[in-house]
Amino acid sequence: MYLKVRLPLPINSNPGMVFPRRHFAKMEEVADLGALFIDDLLDYKEMLDRGELPLERATSREKGQPLCMEQFYRLLGGCRVPEVGRDRLEMPTFNQQGEQEELVVIAVRNSFYPIPVKAADRGRLTPGEIQAQLLHAMVGAQGAPPAPRVGLLTSMNRDQWARARETIIKDDNNRNNLELISRALCILCLDEGGGDIAGDADTSAMLRAMHGAGTKWHSANRWFDKTVQLIISSDGTVGMCYEHSAAEGVAVVRLAERALARAEVAGRPAPPPALLPAPQAMRWNLTPEVTRTIDQAGRDLDRAIADLDFKVYTYRGYGREFMKSCRTSPDVYIQLALQYAYFKMYGYLVSTYESASLRRFRNGRVDNIRSAHSAARAWAATMCTAEPSPMNDNDDNQKKVSFNLYGDQKKLELFEEAARKQTAIMEANILGRGIDNHLLGLREAARETLGELPPLFTDATYKQMIEYKLSTSQVATTTDGTSMGYGAVVPDGYGCSYNPKKESVIFCISSFVSSSVTNTEAFRQSLEEALDSMRLMFQNRKVEN
Repeated sequence: MYLKVRLPLPINSNPGMVFPRRHFAKMEEVADLGALFIDDLLDYKEMLDRGELPLERATSREKGQPLCMEQFYRLLGGCRVPEVGRDRLEMPTFNQQGEQEELVVIAVRNSFYPIPVKAADRGRLTPGEIQAQLLHAMVGAQGAPPAPRVGLLTSMNRDQWARARETIIKDDNNRNNLELISRALCILCLDEGGGDIAGDADTSAMLRAMHGAGTKWHSANRWFDKTVQLIISSDGTVGMCYEHSAAEGVAVVRLAERALARAEVAGRPAPPPALLPAPQAMRWNLTPEVTRTIDQAGRDLDRAIADLDFKVYTYRGYGREFMKSCRTSPDVYIQLALQYAYFKMYGYLVSTYESASLRRFRNGRVDNIRSAHSAARAWAATMCTAEPSPMNDNDDNQKKVSFNLYGDQKKLELFEEAARKQTAIMEANILGRGIDNHLLGLREAARETLGELPPLFTDATYKQMIEYKLSTSQVATTTDGTSMGYGAVVPDGYGCSYNPKKESVIFCISSFVSSSVTNTEAFRQSLEEALDSMRLMFQNRKVEN
């Protein structure tokens, strides 16, 4: 699903994640938070090394089943490496004796500083020592000449980046730099302020997490191949960008929320008794050809960023508590709202992707809950049917009331049928009875054994079936103000993640400016109207009852 795709990682693959905004009065406070984050990641990695990660179990649908924890072991120390045709994933190693050396890489002003945070001969750095190292890097970068924007190479088409990388690693120093970045626990990107959309702090923060807001701002201060990139900005924006091939969102959310929670209750890192040698920025030996490639990568990324039509939208009419009061799963409710919103705009439904966790199975990732089905269409079409004209004094009031009640009852019946169908598809998927992974397995087996694809997989219907013009996922978080966003997966499609809170729902909606078919603001408005209409539908039932 990921490693063969040749599209650039920013927007097309890497999700961004935003955490609650902070207020930093001085540079030291930025370093404080960064040190606390890194200290918690070290705790987490040591827990993984000891094999002590608590086993999770299913909380619904055959409750108590153990869930595969493999994804959690892939986050820290992993990196995607570009290769022509198909990338590879360099995975972290685990040392049961806990003696493994660990490092993090700090990105500041487009420079990369490797910082050993755990050594075999002296153990871990304290939070205060890490904080001092971060400050060294921040101050050193401010006084240094402009760094080459090497990080932009990771935003390129994957084949182009792979070829550029082959040139870069001919130099031993460059090769060593790439090896350090690859095996680092994470990248910590320390940004300065800037690059925001006026009047929309939520959307601005997500865009900075997804792609860095462009080469004028923070995009070169990234390494998009790295599985985990933490982002802390001097203006209080805090987030993460993660490379998706290693794990699904649930593992990343757990990692991030744990670090956030522990940073909230931790005291300021204590000053170290003695300062360690200041970290040194990586030096790169770049040919003129590679320098030109970096410049082209920057121009391409800026064009892609300008083409992204993105909005973080918080619906405040109601949240998951109201949905539960309607005797409907919030996930099912929102999926049907998305189908209704799409139908309102276009008059038809399209292939829809909703990720379904397969963690009940060893090494399970996701299958696809197909939310566009005939029951959803029948309900959406009924909801979009013109309402009867408003009553006036000359109308037969009894007749009008009867008509309205019948209409509302029909809508509810069709909604409940659509909800049952949606629930059945979801349950089939998470229990291993979905269709998409099965077909994918057959397709790849045919490709390997026959050398060509059978007619099933070249048929226009199959191609339409896997062209997801609506790509969705629920990304639930326990922390207020936290959400995850990503780009649409086809040129004329929408991406839409959602985070149902108690009394609201956070949506991250994306499409592309270059498409004549899609419009993010129009979809947002249609979604708002759909959710409002659904509330009225259920409120009318309660009044009738």
